[in-house]
Amino acid sequence: MSCDKVEDFVLTDSDFYLKLANKKITFEGISKSQLTSVFFDEANAQVFSISSGDVTDVKVMSPIESFCSSFKIIEKGRIVSIKFSFDQTILALQRTQTAVDFLTFEDGKVSKEFTQTFKGCNLLGYLWTGKTEIVLVTNVSVKLCKVDVRSGTLTTLKSLNLSVNWYNYYSPINLLLVSLANANNVMQLLQIKQNQIVKLVKFDIDDEYVSKTKKFIADRDIVLGVVYNQPRILFLNVHTNSAEAEVIVYTIIKLSSIKRTHVLRINQSGRFALNIVDNLIIVHNQITKTSIVFDITNAEFQGAVKFHNPVLEPKSIKPFQENVVSSSPKNTYELYNPNWVMFQPNIVMDAKAGCLWFIEIDLLGFYKYIEDKRELIAFLLLRSNSKMVIAKTLETLLEDGFNKMEELADIFDQINFVYRSYLEENMKSQMGLPSSMTRPEEDPVVEFRTVVDQYFIYSFVLCKLAEKVSENVERKESKILTMSLLEYIRSLTDFQIPAQHFLYELLINSLVIQGKFYQLYQLLQYRVVADSKPLACLLLSLENVYNGASQLAVDMLERLGSAREEIIEILLSKQQVMPAIRYAAKHGATNDRNRFAKFLEVAKETGNDKLFYSVSSHFKEN
Repeated sequence: MSCDKVEDFVLTDSDFYLKLANKKITFEGISKSQLTSVFFDEANAQVFSISSGDVTDVKVMSPIESFCSSFKIIEKGRIVSIKFSFDQTILALQRTQTAVDFLTFEDGKVSKEFTQTFKGCNLLGYLWTGKTEIVLVTNVSVKLCKVDVRSGTLTTLKSLNLSVNWYNYYSPINLLLVSLANANNVMQLLQIKQNQIVKLVKFDIDDEYVSKTKKFIADRDIVLGVVYNQPRILFLNVHTNSAEAEVIVYTIIKLSSIKRTHVLRINQSGRFALNIVDNLIIVHNQITKTSIVFDITNAEFQGAVKFHNPVLEPKSIKPFQENVVSSSPKNTYELYNPNWVMFQPNIVMDAKAGCLWFIEIDLLGFYKYIEDKRELIAFLLLRSNSKMVIAKTLETLLEDGFNKMEELADIFDQINFVYRSYLEENMKSQMGLPSSMTRPEEDPVVEFRTVVDQYFIYSFVLCKLAEKVSENVERKESKILTMSLLEYIRSLTDFQIPAQHFLYELLINSLVIQGKFYQLYQLLQYRVVADSKPLACLLLSLENVYNGASQLAVDMLERLGSAREEIIEILLSKQQVMPAIRYAAKHGATNDRNRFAKFLEVAKETGNDKLFYSVSSHFKEN
C-alpha cells in the first residue's frame, strides 16, 4: 500500500458520559468553626478562601496562574461578597447591604481603601463589567458606575429605576437578567455595553408553568448561558405535587425577543442543578446521583416548541480518584454530595472539601452507548475534539464488513456535507465575500460542526485498513478497502469536492493487490479516477504486475494535455524511438538539437542498425 505509517491512536472504552477534569483547583475549605468562608467569582473564575482572625487572610485560586494571589486586609466583619476587577487592580467587597468597600494594592499590600454607601435601598450585589466599570444592583435600581481610584469616588454613568427581587448575570456577553418585584414571573433582560445599560426585552415565564410549580421563582431556578451560539435562559421547572420535572429553554433571538423554544423532559424527581458543557445541557440529580444529557438539536416538534428526551439513560459522573502520595492507596471522592454547587458553564465546587473541578464530556461513553452509528456521527460532528472518536466509529464499521456499507455511505455523506460547507466558507473568506453561514433557525448549529477532511479520513481510517491488507492480504479486507474508497470518493463527488490524488493511489493499489485489472481499466477509462501526473507515475510503476499499466499512464498524460515531454520520455524509455519521433513531430517538438541527440542515442542503444539509419535519415531530411 502507498500509505505512510500513521501514528497509532488508542482510545479506551468508557462507561461514562461525563468526567471531572484531572486538573482541579484546591483551596482551604469552609471550617467547622466558620472562621473560613469561600466565595466564587464566575466572571474571573476565581475562588476566594477567606480566614478571619486578628486580620482577614485572603487566598485567591484560579486556573489562570496570574489570577492567583494572597494578601491580608483589616478585619471589619463578615464578608458576603468579594470580586476583583477584570485587570485585577481593584478589589470590591461587600459586608452589609448598605456599602461596598474598594481596595487597591501595591506590592501585594492594600495601598488605598474607600467605601461607597447607599441610603434608602438594599444592595443585592454587584458585578464588574470592565477595568473600572461596575454595576450595582439594589432592590430599587440598576446602576452602572465608574470607579475613580485617585479620588476614591464612584461616578454614575447610567441608572435604571427597577424594583428587583434578584438578578442573574452572564459575563461573556454582558447579559443581566433581573426578576421584577411584585410580579414573580416577569423578567427584564438588560445588556451592559459601551458604558450603557441597554433595556432589551421584558418577558413572562409562562403562566402555565408557574401555576404548576410554585408562587415564587428563585434565582437558583434560572441559568443564563449560550448554547449553539444562541443566548438562552434555562428555567428549571420542578413540579411540587408530582414526580415530574423539566427544563424550559427560552431563546433570546437577536437580543430583541425571547421565545420558549425547547422543553427538556427530565422525568425524575429530586434536587437538580444545571451545567452547559460543549453545547450540551446537563441536568444533575443529587438524589439519584446521576446526570442527564440533552442535545437540543435532536427534537420532537409540538407546535412551535421542540420537546427533547435525554440523549441516553442517566449516568453518574466518572468517579474522581487521585493518589495523595505514590505509596498510598487511591482516595475516592464522593460525587453529588450535598456540598456541591454548580457554576456556569461547566464548574462544580465543593466549598467544604476545598475543591473545584471543570466538568468535561467523555465522548467514548457516547461511542459505547449510542448504538445507531448515524446518530452517533451526527452527535460527534457537533462536539469539539471528536475527530479521533469519529475515526474509531468508522474503523468499527469497516471491521464489520460488507453489511455496513449502506450505513458507511450515509456517514460519509454526513461528514462531507460539513466538509463542503467549510470549503465554501473558506473560499468566500479568501475572496472577501460575505459569509452565508448565518445560523438560520432551521440549522442553527452549522458553524459548530467538526470538519473531517480527506487527509484525516485517509490517514486515520483508510490507511489503518490498508495496513491490515498489506500485513495479511485477505481477499475480504481488500474488497472492503476498495468498496470503502469508492464509496468515499462517490460521496466527495456528490458534494462537488475534488478527491485528492492520494485517495486514487490507494484505490489503484488496492485493485492491483486483488488482481482486478479490468476494473482498474474501467475506472480509468470512464474517468472515475481523476487524471493527474502523480497517478500516471504510479501506473508506470505498476507495469511489472500489469502489462497494460504503461499504456493507461500514457493515455492519462495525453488527456491532461500538459505532459508531452513526459510522454516522449516514456516512449524512449521503452525504446519506441519512431513512435516517439512521430509524437514529437505531431506536437511540434522536433526542433530541439538536444532531443535529436537523445533520439539517436536511444536508437543506437537498441543495437538495431536499420533503426539508427532510419532515425538519422529522418532528421537529415527534416
